[in-house]
Amino acid sequence: MNLKAAGCYSDELLAFVITCLFCGVIDRQEFNAWCVQAVSMADAPEYLYDLIEFRDEMFKVYKVIGYVPSWEHSDADEYALYGIAVRRGFEPFDMPISSDQAIANLDASPEVERLFVEVFDFIRL
Repeated sequence: MNLKAAGCYSDELLAFVITCLFCGVIDRQEFNAWCVQAVSMADAPEYLYDLIEFRDEMFKVYKVIGYVPSWEHSDADEYALYGIAVRRGFEPFDMPISSDQAIANLDASPEVERLFVEVFDFIRL
């Protein structure tokens, strides 16, 4: 799982970041901070500048982008993201599994944590 190859932007990378936002792993300020970083990546689209200041309802992020980017992942990968949220002390709204299950999924999927640390290098876990 290497979505941040050689400092290049990709739709899959953006989809991972948005998934982190929707799962409550990152907050809106961290999302905006990632967008600031992302505008310097090769092939970064112009709408990232609009996302830097994004303050609307989260589901409207796709209206700014103009489409729904996709990150290919399993349910276990997404549940591992919830584990990161739990470890960060967040309580995601409507989490589909228990906190203990989320942590267990994270422990079973260390590549998800590595990806998170790589993509959000400005966040300390």
